[in-house]
Amino acid sequence: MQEPVKDVYFFTTGENLCANISAPTELSFTTAALSILLSAVTVPGNLLVVLAIFIDPNKELSRSPFNYFVANLAVADLLVGLVTEPVSAVYHIQEGLGGITSAALPAIHLPFFISTTASVLSLAALTMERFTAISSPVKYRMKLNPIRAAVVCIAIWVVSLSFPFVYFHVGYIGFCFLFGNTAIILTFGVLLFSYIRVYRIFKLQVQQWDIFHKSTRKNRVKKRTVKLEQKITKTFLIMIAMFIACYLPACVAIYVINLCPVSVCSCYIYHWARDLMIVFVLVNSSLNPFLYSWRLYNFRQAFVWIITCSRHGGKTRYLSSVEMRSSVRRPRNDNQL
Repeated sequence: MQEPVKDVYFFTTGENLCANISAPTELSFTTAALSILLSAVTVPGNLLVVLAIFIDPNKELSRSPFNYFVANLAVADLLVGLVTEPVSAVYHIQEGLGGITSAALPAIHLPFFISTTASVLSLAALTMERFTAISSPVKYRMKLNPIRAAVVCIAIWVVSLSFPFVYFHVGYIGFCFLFGNTAIILTFGVLLFSYIRVYRIFKLQVQQWDIFHKSTRKNRVKKRTVKLEQKITKTFLIMIAMFIACYLPACVAIYVINLCPVSVCSCYIYHWARDLMIVFVLVNSSLNPFLYSWRLYNFRQAFVWIITCSRHGGKTRYLSSVEMRSSVRRPRNDNQL
């Protein structure tokens, strides 16, 4: 007889009240199917983003600090697709068949927490990069470069690899509560603060738009630079909206698991909350590549170049647009614009 799962739901009392209550079979298999489907979407999409940044022929995408953070987010999401989602599928299939034991749980939970922590922190870093680029462009050009961006990315992975090991001291549900009230809530705060400030700056830029109407070379460069930063930042704001749409329900599920008393929420509800939290977090990792290909010309063209094995002209034109150039680099002449 197999040992019952002993780390399913720990509530604020620390008592495992649902240890001997199995998850609904249909829920387990549905979550497994969704995990397989999301893995099939997440892996190729985020792999394309990573390849687009690091092997593009003109080396344009790899020169921007913004794209270092985009690459870091894509690597975290790629880890979700390669490890977390397949493990989730195996876990829920075995759960549906009644074959999960407590010894297997750390191997299942740790990849989930490591990859999601890196994803959340990468999004927070992207937020601060956009905020600095829009609010203090001079400081941005002086302070942030690809080397410093790479250092920040390394620091994100150090924290992401270290923080989830608190799991061994507080258990799965305890760590979910900790994760929801630290990494996710902190990122929410950073996103909200940055969004409000960036919105005000955009509004001011629109009011000052007439300054660039005079057709001089300098004004044309300034106008296109402003348009560039606005397009990049608007794309990023859509990314933020998707993050909130996915992580807000996940946070609600975490609070239900930890705070809803058994007299109100049955173990059936707890199992649903657990799987909904997992699925919403995994969905977020599959969305960003589609946003890049939809909104950003250079990423879209790089994806086409990679998928078609450079049969559409290689280096000749596909990265000639400035739509993803950061404001840290000034155009050499009008022909580049």
